[in-house]
Amino acid sequence: MISEQVKAVSRSFGFVIEQLREPLRREVQIAYLLFRLGDNIEDTSSLDAAAKTQLLDGLLHAFREGRSFEEVLWRWEASDWKDLTPGETRLFEHTDGIIRAFGELDPSAKEALLAEAKAMFEGMARIQREHRESGYLTLPDTDALEEYCYYVAGTVGDFLTNRFLAQVHWLDPARRAQLLGARRALALVLQVTNILRDVRDDHEHGHIFYPRSLFDRFDAARLMTPAYEADVLKAGQRMARWLLPSIRLAAAYILALPRRQYPLRVFCAIPYAMAVKTLTLTVGNPDILSAQTVKLPRPETMLTAATARYLAPANSLLGPWLRMLQRGLESRLDALD
Repeated sequence: MISEQVKAVSRSFGFVIEQLREPLRREVQIAYLLFRLGDNIEDTSSLDAAAKTQLLDGLLHAFREGRSFEEVLWRWEASDWKDLTPGETRLFEHTDGIIRAFGELDPSAKEALLAEAKAMFEGMARIQREHRESGYLTLPDTDALEEYCYYVAGTVGDFLTNRFLAQVHWLDPARRAQLLGARRALALVLQVTNILRDVRDDHEHGHIFYPRSLFDRFDAARLMTPAYEADVLKAGQRMARWLLPSIRLAAAYILALPRRQYPLRVFCAIPYAMAVKTLTLTVGNPDILSAQTVKLPRPETMLTAATARYLAPANSLLGPWLRMLQRGLESRLDALD
């Protein structure tokens, strides 16, 4: 049931999780579903900030205490919440099953997951309170963007690294320190990729995650009009350049994972490669301002996943490929300047 629920919300991420071995696969699946439940509550415009905070607190308590949460959700008429996909809405129908599966996890995994979910939910609520004005959530600068990305994605990176290190308790202290130091880089890359690509959809839901400091001109209400197309695209280019150090750090994180831990390296390398390729396709692309979804063609996605799986065992192969992807994005940015 848990695997099916992950795939119902995100088939692509469900595929990536399948690269892991048990018990880590189960831990990551349940973590993904808990984080997604919280994100869905935060994303809907059907609830005000106080209601979202109450529901997120209730969700955490339900997981911590192993009690039902579905009855609470339906009293809030979750089936009618706006801004969610059908899969996201249906996920709420399986909350109690996810809670039961969570109860079967190793105690250390449960403790780590609850700690990161608490940080995520509290942080998302605070961002909503502090950065919403005139009907839009806007971020003033890249520091605020990084803070937002920590809450919605960096917490996930913290949880994953915690569980990775539990699998490789024999790892030497220097390598452990390297992984801990870079643990949020990949999450930041993935989140900013989504932000760059989904600017129009986010704007329609009252969210503008492109920092205001990256714009020469900024008008929240008119940002998706033709008059601001060049401004949005230029801000996106600046954001991608700002992300380059994290892209390099995320690659170093993947290469620092022990080579004998092939599933961990594949699990990280596939989304990393997809993100860098998507950034290269997205940055400076006016299609992101239209109703058209910008994404990699399916053959390219399949080739990328297969390449990552083939190259993952050896740094001498994987490293040059990751650097080639980085250079492709850098060349794209240079061509746009």
